[in-house]
Amino acid sequence: MEMDRRGFLKQCARVAGASTLGCLAMATEPSARGRSQGPKTGKPNVVYLLADDLGWGDLSVNAGSIPTPRIDRLFQEGVRLDNFMGWCVCSPTRAMLLTGRHPFRVGTGPETGGELAKEETTIAEAFQAHGYRTGIFGKWHNGENPDTPEYRVASAEAKKRTKTGLGVNAHGFDEAWVYYGGSVDYFTRRTVQGTGPVSWWHNREYRPQDVGYTEDLITGHVLEFIRANKDRPFFCYVPFHIVHAPLQAKDSDLEGVDKKVTDETKRAYAAMVMAMDKNVASILAELDKLGLRDNTIVVFTSDNGATRDGSNLPLRGGKHTIFEGGTRLPTVIHWPNGKVVRGKWDGLCGSLEMFPTLMAMADLKMPETRPLDGKNIWPALRDNTASPVDSYYWAWRNEDAIRTADWRMHRFADHVELYDIHKDISEAVNVADQHPEVAASLQTKMNAWVQSLGAALTHRPAPASLDAKPAPEGEVLEISVTVTGQAKPRDSLLVPFARWEGNVFATDCIEYDLAVAPGSPTKGFFYSPFKGNDTKQITLDFKRGEGVDQFGREQVLGPEPKGGAGVWEHRIIGLCSYGPTILPGHGIVFKGGQPGTYRIYLDNLRLRHGDGTTTPIWTTGKDTRYRPIADSESFANIRVRAAPASEVPGNQSHNDGK
Repeated sequence: MEMDRRGFLKQCARVAGASTLGCLAMATEPSARGRSQGPKTGKPNVVYLLADDLGWGDLSVNAGSIPTPRIDRLFQEGVRLDNFMGWCVCSPTRAMLLTGRHPFRVGTGPETGGELAKEETTIAEAFQAHGYRTGIFGKWHNGENPDTPEYRVASAEAKKRTKTGLGVNAHGFDEAWVYYGGSVDYFTRRTVQGTGPVSWWHNREYRPQDVGYTEDLITGHVLEFIRANKDRPFFCYVPFHIVHAPLQAKDSDLEGVDKKVTDETKRAYAAMVMAMDKNVASILAELDKLGLRDNTIVVFTSDNGATRDGSNLPLRGGKHTIFEGGTRLPTVIHWPNGKVVRGKWDGLCGSLEMFPTLMAMADLKMPETRPLDGKNIWPALRDNTASPVDSYYWAWRNEDAIRTADWRMHRFADHVELYDIHKDISEAVNVADQHPEVAASLQTKMNAWVQSLGAALTHRPAPASLDAKPAPEGEVLEISVTVTGQAKPRDSLLVPFARWEGNVFATDCIEYDLAVAPGSPTKGFFYSPFKGNDTKQITLDFKRGEGVDQFGREQVLGPEPKGGAGVWEHRIIGLCSYGPTILPGHGIVFKGGQPGTYRIYLDNLRLRHGDGTTTPIWTTGKDTRYRPIADSESFANIRVRAAPASEVPGNQSHNDGK
């Protein structure tokens, strides 16, 4: 568990050597070169095993220190997909698998959450339409718990206001044993993040009474499903809970951890990974026992990289980053009847490809779907040829990134970083200055992705086409604050003025009109959405490197209106980094360091959606949500009111907008 990077890389070199031999075998043996005759006994089954938060270096087959012998054996028996990509958190990766579409297109990502729309065609629906029995066992996290009377009662008893959704069966699954949250207790409670109500379901039957370790329940129901459908083709999706927090291991699994590992967190983590290894073994053994293994396509992968409790070595970063360690996933695919055995394929691919690829492997016609981003890689995998996938694209908080077969580039508000993946798997040496032509070419590709997705990037200027002239009218919001000479540059005051509980998606922008009264300081304040309220810890959403307006200005730097005092300016800022979520609070932040009495005006605060429609947040005084703030030695005379637009001194408009 505690191997250093140098030792890890040495061990990785040995593993890589072994994998290369496997790859050579695949290239030289006729059975592995793609001269497959297809399944010998009818339609192949599919078992898709998805670990949760499992890192590249968590597996002993990847030189990790946790023994995972059965998963290792699967990697040796099957074909490794060593450039397989997902997202850096779970919900988007799952949506990619289910739909073959980029998460931004289906209302999930870059963060977790989002309800998968019924209009999206899923991989389960596609297999179901061809006579397959479909099942899911484990973590859904692409929508909320179903709305049933029993669940409503449980929510009320837990004193929790909960959202409800379609339920997993609405997306093509005949049999489901699932929970809907992102993190549940592993034992009898199965509550989300330690608070009720319980989330555990058999189809639409609410079952809070079930007891047992979650992973054991998942595996037991998988085995029942396989046995019940041994005489017909099936699609079995197994999104394990392991090794997501909370780290809770059974005593019997802890006993198997090397006694040299003394840290309790590391012991629990190792025990859980080893437990998953045993459960994978049980599922594969059942396929063997029933004579189904040769004609079953087995995929094993993860949804994103490991947390700090696990290992992504030798990759950089992990969960919640879009470096390799967060998005490059340990993946293998095995299908003896299809000759997918004992090899390695280095082509770029990922979760997006699984829907069309698995359908092609089963020789099934794809259904009519919304436009796919995923490509069918089966011909390339079968024939050991180049991947049809050109690039993968992510946006995450203060950056976006692109991965091609040769390069990975990260783009921030003020610079780019470029890495040669062939020479620098750990993304340690930024070569952007040495390869400006590559950086320019990749930025062009990134811009094409952004335009295609309609992504409203938070760290990049909004498109000029979205700019508009300010149009204050009727009532406007007036906020005045005296910043005293005692206020230091590090001091700040948030003045909340609006609340809005709707959802924000990756294609949404925030826009508003802003003016500063003549005689008021014109710098040192900015608008920001926020979480929390004025009696609890506040978390501002606009931070350094984020909240960039259409003129390329970071809001936290307090840029002054372009026309100066007395001139209205329109601002528009992408909210991609926060979707899908709720940004409930809206306020103006005043910074210390420049004493004076500020008087600023705001109007037409609204969301602009990807389809061009808008949702108002503050347009008149009735939208104001403000509680008086007491004076302090740094900030005094705080006033918030709705004023007629005609009262705004120097009521002019900046004409740079359209």
